Amino acid sequence: MNIPHDKFCVLPWISLETSPVGTVRPCCLAEEEIKDELGNKYKLIATDLGTIQKSEYMKDLRRAFLAGEQPNTCRKCWNEERAGRTSKRMHTLNRLKHIVTDTQWTEDAKPIVFIDFKLGNICNLKCRICGSWSSSQFAAEEIRFEGKDSIHYQMLKDGAWPRENQTFWDNLAPLMCEVRYMEFTGGEPFMIQEHFDLLQRLVDAGVAKDIEIHYNTNGTHYPRNAESIWQHFKTVEIAFSVDDVKNRFEYQRQGAIWPFVCHNIDEFKKLRDRLPDIIQLQVCSTVNVFNVLYLEDLARWIDSQKFDFVYWNMLHEAYYLSVGTLPEKAKQLAIERLRIADVSKHHREEFDRIIEFINNGVSLDGNILRMKVQDLDWRRDQDLRIHHQELAEAIDYAGP
Repeated sequence: MNIPHDKFCVLPWISLETSPVGTVRPCCLAEEEIKDELGNKYKLIATDLGTIQKSEYMKDLRRAFLAGEQPNTCRKCWNEERAGRTSKRMHTLNRLKHIVTDTQWTEDAKPIVFIDFKLGNICNLKCRICGSWSSSQFAAEEIRFEGKDSIHYQMLKDGAWPRENQTFWDNLAPLMCEVRYMEFTGGEPFMIQEHFDLLQRLVDAGVAKDIEIHYNTNGTHYPRNAESIWQHFKTVEIAFSVDDVKNRFEYQRQGAIWPFVCHNIDEFKKLRDRLPDIIQLQVCSTVNVFNVLYLEDLARWIDSQKFDFVYWNMLHEAYYLSVGTLPEKAKQLAIERLRIADVSKHHREEFDRIIEFINNGVSLDGNILRMKVQDLDWRRDQDLRIHHQELAEAIDYAGP
């Protein structure tokens, strides 16, 4: 792929992300949702992806990259690159280099070849690092305590947009002849039947063989009827979102049962054995305040699973859950743990980059973090101190 300079990102030209609540962003890490010329957020309930990609907002973003600027909406990538990590921008350049072969770049959009589908917020878990925008269960819990007048009720309603807008699915049809890579993330994609319906239409149209699929799944579902569909696609990457092991995993991802998730992963391994040229298994572990002291255990589990690809993802939002904002005492403990961790070479390199990311962050006093943990512990009848004792002491957590 021939690009104008080393800070260039191809995503504003060839991709869009549909958010769980029906807005649109240039990519999943962009700070801003795409707006029209009046400053209103585009909503997929009313506007199609093609119109949004050609909007003045997207033209301005493409102009900025052509000029060698580093747009503010892309702050998360710049922060990761300053820490020596492989950012989403860099990963995409490598991931799509065999798909995007263009050599000429102007302010005009190119055909959409990559769509990041977040088809609503249907999910069966209430993960600590998530929220109402991506989890219907999280939203339901918030509504139970805060009522239907809260923003969470609106999030729950907005998350139903794929099932309330048949026009969206109709408008996808002309785009599918160009799309070569699709991501399905959360909510929980294996709970969203409409996406399987879309895949079946691609199989019926005879274009599936040219399309690569990527999933991020919480591992609680094994869709047994999917094999008959997936076998027609070029590749299917299944990335399990696993941030810790055993009891700590269940605390951080409430509703998940660790042995059951491990059983499902084994089932996917059997599927990979049946379709070795199509199925690839990955793990995406999001580094955050809850697991940063325990990453050595997680790394050893990952090595035991023989995944095809391992990705350490840095949590940026909510900011108080980012390891870069930990109180100073907790930061120093985390850094020491990461430095002495006995892990394989790949993990060692990632751990060193995580240390750099921690050092680049600005510590907070921990008040918001303690308040948020306390609130969820009380609502869920849990206690951080039981399975995260060292973390609780490091942030001076006194319990719910």
